[in-house]
Amino acid sequence: MKIYSAKIYNSLFLFILATFFFNCKNNDLTDEGNLVCGTANPIEDLPWLNKQFKEFIGGKETNAIVLYKFDEKQIIEVQNSLFSSTNQHQYFCNGEKLDLDDANKFKEFKDNRQEIKVLYGTKLWY
Repeated sequence: MKIYSAKIYNSLFLFILATFFFNCKNNDLTDEGNLVCGTANPIEDLPWLNKQFKEFIGGKETNAIVLYKFDEKQIIEVQNSLFSSTNQHQYFCNGEKLDLDDANKFKEFKDNRQEIKVLYGTKLWY
């Protein structure tokens, strides 16, 4: 009976260990779930975003690049303390600007967006 119990415990232990080992996820930035617009380094790899980044005056305290999810799409918002409006700087991954000129559309965006992460700087707009 003792030998049988030991075999069961050993088998159970190996099963739990294998389950834990194979279910662990790699948090490497190259995982597809961690990619921003298909890249691990969007500020460098997306030409339109890199251009805007290079135009920042000041530093991390007065600028930000924020990733949102809206309508199941990744949206990049470029924030700068010198911008006169907050509804003109939201972009799809390809650099196309969202049309948020209408106050209702902008409200819908603000109400339904989900912040994923700040890619650069200090978030200025809420």
